[in-house]
Amino acid sequence: MNKKWHKISVALLFIVFAIYGCSGENNTVLVVGEHEISQEEFSVYCEIVKKDMVDRDDTDQINKEAAQYAAEVYSLFDIAEECGAEDAFSYTTFKQELSETNEGNRDKIQNGDVVMGLVEYSEADYFEYVLADYRQKTEEKLADTADETMLAEAELYYEENKSDYIDNIEFEYQIIMEEKGELKTEIREIDYQTLTQSYHSTDILGDILMTGNIGEKYDTGSGEVVLLKRDETYFSFEQVEYQAVLDYVINDYLPNLIKERSEQMEIRNNINRIEK
Repeated sequence: MNKKWHKISVALLFIVFAIYGCSGENNTVLVVGEHEISQEEFSVYCEIVKKDMVDRDDTDQINKEAAQYAAEVYSLFDIAEECGAEDAFSYTTFKQELSETNEGNRDKIQNGDVVMGLVEYSEADYFEYVLADYRQKTEEKLADTADETMLAEAELYYEENKSDYIDNIEFEYQIIMEEKGELKTEIREIDYQTLTQSYHSTDILGDILMTGNIGEKYDTGSGEVVLLKRDETYFSFEQVEYQAVLDYVINDYLPNLIKERSEQMEIRNNINRIEK
């Protein structure tokens, strides 16, 4: 769909949404692709997008962002179904599962059992929970079924993000301290494995070795440290292939695919079915 007409169509939809979008009725007010969205379902999306908005009374902006959100989530739902990660999303089934989950949690509380997560989910909170589950299963399914093209793309991702796949780091540093009125220096070496076992993330020395600049002098409070060497070695792509593919899917492939699908997805209202 031409992006210009896509924007015009969405703009026209906002006029309808401003009147009907979050009223709580059950008529179809939005269609994204082949998916009809009722006013009740759209109201859930309104509640979700409002969480990140400064002006939560700006109805036009809420409807605009909720429409875009709907296109994005249904793009994910379509991808999940296509790759076999999940069945097609059903809002009716979603509401039934929400009711059963809340009822089950209430029963657990009455029986003195521990409830993991929220005791009582709102529709918005439960939708975000379900959406996260859809996304994780889709990410894992895409990584599990990666073809040669995706493997090649994942290897490029690995090369661009090698620092995420460190095998070991060898450090060499100089300690400068005052002892009995005299300055003393000592050259020391340590590797990453030993460093992580010996130091906490809040320790000054560990922070200097991991993030400091070679040749610079740093005050530790009890002396000074000069970082002399930091040599990193990395796992090969073959050693971390699945994790690299999964990382690529999570951080690059799937977000871009959802963006592309949502931008191409036809968004239209169904004015004739709205009760005025």
